[in-house]
Amino acid sequence: MSENERRNVNLNIDHSEAAFYSDSISIIFNPSKFILDFKQSIPRMDQIQGKEQETIAVKHKTVIIDARFAKSFVETLKKAVENYEKKFGKLDVPKKSKKHEKKEVVTSTESYIG
Repeated sequence: MSENERRNVNLNIDHSEAAFYSDSISIIFNPSKFILDFKQSIPRMDQIQGKEQETIAVKHKTVIIDARFAKSFVETLKKAVENYEKKFGKLDVPKKSKKHEKKEVVTSTESYIG
């Protein structure tokens, strides 16, 4: 295609899924891709056999990206956080108590099917 030629491209953006709020993430990778598993934990009280019992409902959304794109994603996210902090102030990450401490990032070179 020459410089003077124009190429028309139709773009269709799918807005059918609602936004997903995530409060934790697991990251798994192999030589070719990163699997980002965003999770949302929702505590609730359920009646089970006439007794109240705490239930934690977990939803998740998985995003798989090319390994090279992961590096670009990290740089873009870092720049976005810097811009956020310039506009709204420094973000402080709270320390986890030992009771609630769990490994958030899982690394693996195993294959992922899902």
